[in-house]
Amino acid sequence: MEAVSSSVKRANTDDGGGPSELKKSKVVCSYGETCYRRNPIHLMDYSHPHLEKLLSMQKDGEDMKLPAGYRPKIDTDTLLDQLQMCRDHGIAAPLKQNRRSSLPQERSQDTEPARAVESSNRCNQSSRKKQGFASRLAFASPYNFFLTAIRDSSPTHKELLSIRFHELLDPTLGDLDSSLQINFMVELYWLSEMYKVYGHEEKPLFLLYGEEDDTVRNAKLYFKNITTKKIKPSAFGHHHTKMSLFYYKDNSMRVVVSTANLIASDWYNRTQGVWVSPSCPELSPDSDTGSGESPSEFKADLLRYLSSYHLPALQEWMSRLRKTDFSAIKVCFVASVPGSHKGSDSDKWGHKRLAYFLKKFATIPSLLSPSPSKENWPVIAQCSSIGTLGADPDSWMCGELRSSMSQKVLLPGDMLQPPPPFRVIYPTLSNVKNSHEDLLGGACLPYSKRTHEKQEWFRKFLFEWKSDRRHRSKAMPHIKTYARVSPCGRHLAWFHLTSANLSKAAWGRVQEPKGKGGGPGLYIMSYEAGVLFLPKLLVNESVFNLEGSATSEKNPPFPLPWDLPLSAYGANDKPWVNEYML
Repeated sequence: MEAVSSSVKRANTDDGGGPSELKKSKVVCSYGETCYRRNPIHLMDYSHPHLEKLLSMQKDGEDMKLPAGYRPKIDTDTLLDQLQMCRDHGIAAPLKQNRRSSLPQERSQDTEPARAVESSNRCNQSSRKKQGFASRLAFASPYNFFLTAIRDSSPTHKELLSIRFHELLDPTLGDLDSSLQINFMVELYWLSEMYKVYGHEEKPLFLLYGEEDDTVRNAKLYFKNITTKKIKPSAFGHHHTKMSLFYYKDNSMRVVVSTANLIASDWYNRTQGVWVSPSCPELSPDSDTGSGESPSEFKADLLRYLSSYHLPALQEWMSRLRKTDFSAIKVCFVASVPGSHKGSDSDKWGHKRLAYFLKKFATIPSLLSPSPSKENWPVIAQCSSIGTLGADPDSWMCGELRSSMSQKVLLPGDMLQPPPPFRVIYPTLSNVKNSHEDLLGGACLPYSKRTHEKQEWFRKFLFEWKSDRRHRSKAMPHIKTYARVSPCGRHLAWFHLTSANLSKAAWGRVQEPKGKGGGPGLYIMSYEAGVLFLPKLLVNESVFNLEGSATSEKNPPFPLPWDLPLSAYGANDKPWVNEYML
């Protein structure tokens, strides 16, 4: 599309009084109003008069809108994205807007107590964005935890802890050599556009995917640099992992674990979580085979996960991993792979792997001196879908899953405690109706009416989706998180970001021994991946703070994606089920 015929016009942008850059004429894009490019470089290099006109009609500080009666020649989402990119990068803006683009962005107007995200808005956001994504990643340390920017929520565009997919390919993170994408759903043309933003469209990309798609299956017909492999675990399981590995020209590597599919809609108006690792350098040639590990065992767990595919095409990536120093990574990698895992192997996957790390590193300070007046720290699960959980709470959710999620380090003086409360954040029908996309916002919440009717006991555990503090209450959550929070809401014992929804297929279920001498196993149906944040490893404290200054180097507040205190379902609230879209 970059090739433009000799008959294209030149746009006269000289108004006689503007800055020098406005006096330069640009070639008008030959595709005119049918241009679907979302590449900022293309929008900078070529003039798009219709975008300039539409941008001049926008109001400062408000979300992008199309005039009443305007009929776009491409899909509306793409057009709004183009306008947003023009605004974000100062492209094709009227003179008044170009002058303003050089000013620091306004501070958030929130009046709530200063916590992690509000504190971040006090920093010079404009200068950090000019320095590239590497600067914002440094600001996000030690957690490196981001939420996707929401197209229709302008405050999220200013937030330093917001991210867009193409920023993962920012040259300030390294000179990209090749990448490995592991995901469920993929829109190949959209993904290719994202790689074009920084000129990576011809670099080798290996893609493991789960959802059938003709374009992805036949990728070589359209993209010579892309190799794909479909992964189908079983009739009822899914290849549900969302992970990226980026390899750079200096032989360093970076790992990204997220909750978003590689499709446009997942990165626009849905709340997603993204963890970005620090740069992991190459080990010295004389390093032994055990080098480059961290206390979190991240390297061993990641290698074990990739090995589970049994794919010769992954050997090159595994060889690179073995030669990489992951000692700077302080989160734990918790994954699920399909199969019946028995003996010591059962502790390597699913909820039993989570339990292993919690027993080793997680502490619950209040349990040192229990009393009837002290509430146990609840386990909070937040998900975008729910599986068949059984006839009653103890069948699985409040049985083996809660048992694993309530594990902790045993300290001297610890007293036996009752199981902690278990709470689930999941959107109500009202949450979805009031979302940025109305009922279409529920497209990422595939909980079925039939499943819910089998487990009506589940409703009493439900709390609505609310993210006012992060300006994402109207952005439906495709993110999945699990945590243990203090009853006062000021401390966090641990936090887990994962692709795993609240289901046996994702987390696994314990199988009873079969036959003589057999031991219990853990049966898992899907591929999943997540990262576990533990205070002991990340800040060398017993808990994360949820309040305080983001500039605190010792223990900065953890940026929760949802609001505390939780909001229980009202008497008339109903959980969203996908039949509401029919």
